[in-house]
Amino acid sequence: MPYINITRTPGVGLPEYQAVVAELGDAPIAGQLLHIVGVSDGALHIVDVWESAAAADRYAAERLFPAFERAGVRPGPDASIHAFEGDVTTDGLTEREAS
Repeated sequence: MPYINITRTPGVGLPEYQAVVAELGDAPIAGQLLHIVGVSDGALHIVDVWESAAAADRYAAERLFPAFERAGVRPGPDASIHAFEGDVTTDGLTEREAS
């Protein structure tokens, strides 16, 4: 069953996100189905959909946490994570042209 992970990290923005992404490199991310990032109200918001919780946990332990360390990025104590298993759909998802 798909695993959805939603994080909100106040005080972290796109520059910190991009520093972590640079440390991750270009290797494909096994098990990740969707990744959306945005900033709102002074917080970085990330929505990830995974094939399974095990795939998300493996990625976090083997690649993500080490990339945070190398980039020198640390989420603050007010960061929040909401994760759950559930059905997902992309019905109604459309591409928008940049204006």
